Amino acid sequence: MNKRKSLFSMMLPYAAALLLLCVAAGYSIYRYASERAYYERWKDYDDCGLA
Repeated sequence: MNKRKSLFSMMLPYAAALLLLCVAAGYSIYRYASERAYYERWKDYDDCGLA
């Protein structure tokens, strides 16, 4: 039991760091895709001088 608890407490920081890394990467990809779609949507208006 003690060895199992020790293994769990040893792996917990790595699992938390991996989760944080995945969340940050997912947010970055979402943000990039969202901004790209926004600029693509308004590109025609920028080209004709309405904006």
